[in-house]
Amino acid sequence: VASLGLLTCGTWQLSKAFVSPAQGVATEDARSALRGGAGVAPKAVASSSVVTPVAVLGASGAVAAAMMGQGARRGRVAAKATAAPVPIAEDEVPPPPPPFDPATQVGVTAPLGFFDPLGFAKTGDEAGFRKLRSAEIKHGRVAMMGAFGAVVQHYVQIPGFEKVPKGLGAVTSDPGSIGLIALVLASGVVELVFWKDDDNKAPGDYGNPVSFGVPLGWNDDMRNRELNNGRAAMFSALGIVVAELATGKDAVQQFS
Repeated sequence: VASLGLLTCGTWQLSKAFVSPAQGVATEDARSALRGGAGVAPKAVASSSVVTPVAVLGASGAVAAAMMGQGARRGRVAAKATAAPVPIAEDEVPPPPPPFDPATQVGVTAPLGFFDPLGFAKTGDEAGFRKLRSAEIKHGRVAMMGAFGAVVQHYVQIPGFEKVPKGLGAVTSDPGSIGLIALVLASGVVELVFWKDDDNKAPGDYGNPVSFGVPLGWNDDMRNRELNNGRAAMFSALGIVVAELATGKDAVQQFS
C-alpha cells in the first residue's frame, strides 16, 4: 500500500511536469492564431505531451499491480507455512528394565562368586529366586542353631533332660522325642503365622528383635555374612549327623 501511494504521488508529479510544456505550447498556439499563423505543429506537440503522462500512469499502475500480486502471493505462502500442521513428537517410550539377574543379588561373594552349578536360579525368574533365597536363609539359620546346639548339648543339658542321650539318640528316647515334637510345632506356628514372606520386603526379612545398629544392622555386608555363615552351618550340621551315624560319637567326641 505504501509503495502504491508513492507510485501514485510520483505519477502525479510527473504529470505536472509534462503538462506544463503543453500549456506553454497551447498558449503559443493561441498567440499564433491571433497573428493568423498556422497552429498544426504546436497541436501535435501538445497532443503528444498529454499522452506521455497517461502512459507513465499506466506503466506505474502495471508496476503497482505486479507488486501487489507478489505481495499477495507472498502472503498466501506465508499463510500456508503458518497453517502447516506441526508434527507433535510422540512421548518416548522408556526402554524396558533389564531382566532379573540372580548373579547380581546379595550373597554372590568371593571366592566362588555366583555358584549355581545345577541352574536352580533362572535369569528373569525373580519370584522363583525369592522362594529359593527364602528357603536358603531359613535352612541356614536352622543349621547354625543346630550345629551350635550339637556342641553345647555335650556340656549343658536342660533340667529334666539329664538322662537323655547326647547326640542323635535324644530324638528317639523319652523325653527327648517329646521335646522334638514341641520344637517342630512351635517352629511351624512361627513360620506360618508370624514369619511369613512379604513381597514388599527382602527374602528372609522378618524383623530384627535385637538391632545393634550400624554396622551390625540391616545392610548388604551383614546379609552376606549371614548367608555365608548359614551355608557353612548347613555343611557343618550335615557333617555332624553323618559322622555320628558312622562312628557313634557326638559332635565334640569327634575331636577325640
